[in-house]
Amino acid sequence: MDKPLSRSGEGGMQRHLDRGDVLRATMDQLCKDLALEPSKLTAPTDPADAFEALRAQVLPVLRSLSDRGPHPLQVAMYRVDIAEPHMRRAMAAGGLHALAGEVVLRALQKVLTRLRSVGRF
Repeated sequence: MDKPLSRSGEGGMQRHLDRGDVLRATMDQLCKDLALEPSKLTAPTDPADAFEALRAQVLPVLRSLSDRGPHPLQVAMYRVDIAEPHMRRAMAAGGLHALAGEVVLRALQKVLTRLRSVGRF
């Protein structure tokens, strides 16, 4: 996972968040990976802004983990499946805000991979 998961402005995977089933599955994946209660994430009202809305909800979770020290954040990134070098690059490039975007993209990537493997996407 040396390269960014999706490039900003290209639409990339983010454009798939306008599908209700993909959005819901991505939110479920985020809850699972970040050990959140499902009620902690709310569905974005505007599908065009779904990525940023999810990032905004993930950011305080990452802040909370980071405030407890480096280990809880590293454990969470392990569950999300973001390698430590990738995490360091994201943090150097844009701090927790950038890392929150990578977390949302990784959850979306997992969802799309699962949907493709069962022929639903």
